[in-house]
Amino acid sequence: MIETTPQHLSVLLNAVLQYGFPDDGKVFADLTFGLGGHTKAILERFPTIRKVIAIDRDAEILEHSCKTCDDQRIFRFQANASDLKAILPLARENFVDGILVDLGVSSYQLDNPERGFSFTRPGPLDMRMNTDQSFTADELVNSYEKQNLVKIFRDFGEEKFSGRIADAIIREREKEPIKTTDRLAAIISAAIPAQSKANSAIHPATRVFQAIRIEVNRELEELEKFLDSAISCLNPGGHLCIISFHSLEDRLVKNFMQKHHKGCICPPNFPVCNCGIKPDLELLTRKAIFAEDQEIAANPRSRSARLRAARKI
Repeated sequence: MIETTPQHLSVLLNAVLQYGFPDDGKVFADLTFGLGGHTKAILERFPTIRKVIAIDRDAEILEHSCKTCDDQRIFRFQANASDLKAILPLARENFVDGILVDLGVSSYQLDNPERGFSFTRPGPLDMRMNTDQSFTADELVNSYEKQNLVKIFRDFGEEKFSGRIADAIIREREKEPIKTTDRLAAIISAAIPAQSKANSAIHPATRVFQAIRIEVNRELEELEKFLDSAISCLNPGGHLCIISFHSLEDRLVKNFMQKHHKGCICPPNFPVCNCGIKPDLELLTRKAIFAEDQEIAANPRSRSARLRAARKI
């Protein structure tokens, strides 16, 4: 447990305040609550809110958030975002008026080297958002076969040197198991050509660490599961607001919102709709909203954040 509160800057806060909640809403659900920065701002902006359903899969950060966001209207639950439908009866609600999901890693998690999310500080290879689960980055790095490593690095990290990096990891772990973030980062860096590193604006280990984190926490599977039930948890007029941090997440969110905005799935050449599927989302953001230069300067972690929002019809 961290005894001091790390600096925490909520990304795209102005956009969340603009699109995250309807003016006449009463119940807000923050499904990746973290330290509660977004919720705190929402409560200040919409004082008529009577209840916040605060969900986070990380029990440690949820407990610590009691110090950073202690409003009595907040009801905390350790769960996944996709568990909202099951949580609603426990919170004595049928629906909510606004849902926020911030798919990024919290500063609280990144700044604690013991959690193993960051390659900038030595720590164990962990990367679990829910420390109750047994599977860790250590197990992935030291047991996955080459083809699986390559697939994860390529698909989840969009890393073009996936093969070289996988070979280097296997070669090094045969000498001695890879147990720390700094050793893994050094192995990745050494496997990438010098010219490519010189031309890159990000740390050589960024994409691979992202890919490993996504695999460890099954993040894309969790996002798809959440999207399947999200609309059914909203009151009519309720807002759905999602912040993603890489193209894989954003593509899922974009396709989901556009599908439910369009409704009809009949072929374009059909003169009359036969499917009967009606739109159930109105897009509040036609394109993704990105952080402006001023926010990026104050919080570099916001540079890859993008927000999409929609309203339930």
